[in-house]
Amino acid sequence: MASLWKHKGLIIRVFGSTFLIFWILNKMEWNKVIEIAKEGSPFYFLAAFVAIQLTVFSSIVKWKMLVDSSLKQDKKQYASFFKLGRLYYIGLFFNNFLPGSVGGDVVRVYYLGRITGVPIATASVAFERITSGMALVVIAVLSSFSMEAARPYVLTTTLVLGIILILLLLVGKLVKTMKSRDGVTGDTTDVSMDKWFIKLKKALLKTSEAALNYRKEHFIWWIKIIMLSLLFQVGLAWINDLLFLSIGIDIPWINLLMIITLISVISMLPISLNGLGVREGCYVFFFKELGVSAETSLTISLLFFIFVSISSLAGGLFWMAERGKHS
Repeated sequence: MASLWKHKGLIIRVFGSTFLIFWILNKMEWNKVIEIAKEGSPFYFLAAFVAIQLTVFSSIVKWKMLVDSSLKQDKKQYASFFKLGRLYYIGLFFNNFLPGSVGGDVVRVYYLGRITGVPIATASVAFERITSGMALVVIAVLSSFSMEAARPYVLTTTLVLGIILILLLLVGKLVKTMKSRDGVTGDTTDVSMDKWFIKLKKALLKTSEAALNYRKEHFIWWIKIIMLSLLFQVGLAWINDLLFLSIGIDIPWINLLMIITLISVISMLPISLNGLGVREGCYVFFFKELGVSAETSLTISLLFFIFVSISSLAGGLFWMAERGKHS
C-alpha cells in the first residue's frame, strides 16, 4: 500500500490517460480519421515538418543566449550553437520515452554539464523552460478575454503564472539566505547535516547564482528572450495552421494561436502521462467551437504528434554519437 501511495502521481497520470484514450476511442469514427489523413496535401505536410524545425531553431537560439550569458560571466568553456542544437534534439528524442518533458531536460543538463558544469547547464535549461511557460501562460490568459470557451481556464492559467513568479522570488530569497548562513553554519562536521545535504545545498546555491546572473544582462537581451519565447508559441500555432490547410481548412490565425496555446497549458496539468488523451480531447473540444468535426480535430492532433516524433528521431542519432565520444 505504501508503495502504491509513493507512486500515486504516476498512477493518476496513467489512469487519466487510459480513461481519456478509452473515451476518444469510443467516440470517434476511426475510418473517417484515416480517410482525412490520406486526403492531406504532401506539400503542406512537408511545410509543417519544416515549420517544426524552425520552431525548434528559435528555442535553440534562446538556449544559446542563456548559455552564453552564463559562460561570459563565469569564464568557462565555449558551447557552440551546433552542439546545443544536437543536445536539444537529444532531449526531444528522450521525451518520447520518459515521463513528461522533464526527462529530456535532464538529459540535456547531463550532456551540457560536461562542458559548462552542471549549475550553468541546469540554470539555462530551467530558464529556457520557464520563459517559454510564461509566454504561453500570458497568451492563454489574454486569449480567455476574447474566447468564451477559454474562460473556464482563466483561474488555472493565472495560477500557473503566479506560481512561476513566486518561485522566481523564492529562488532569490533562498540564495540570499544561503549566502548569509554560509559563514555561520558552514561546519561540515555537524552531525545533523548529512554529506548529501551539503552537496545538494552547494549545487542549489551555484545553480541559483547562475540563474540570477541573467539579471546583469541589458534590457535588449531580455527583449530578445521574450520575443523568442513568444515566437516559439507562434511557431506551434503555425505548424497546426499548415496541418489544417493540408486538408483544406483555414482557421482564423488569432483563434488558432489562442486555442493551441490553451491546449499547451492544459496539457501541462498532472492528470495524464505526457498529455496523452488530454491533448486530443482539447483539440476536439476547442475546435468544435469553430465548426471543425471531432474526427478532423483528432486527425490534426495525431499528425502533429507524429511529425514531432519523427523530427525527434535525429536526436537518437546524435545521442549515439555522443555515447561513442565518451565510451
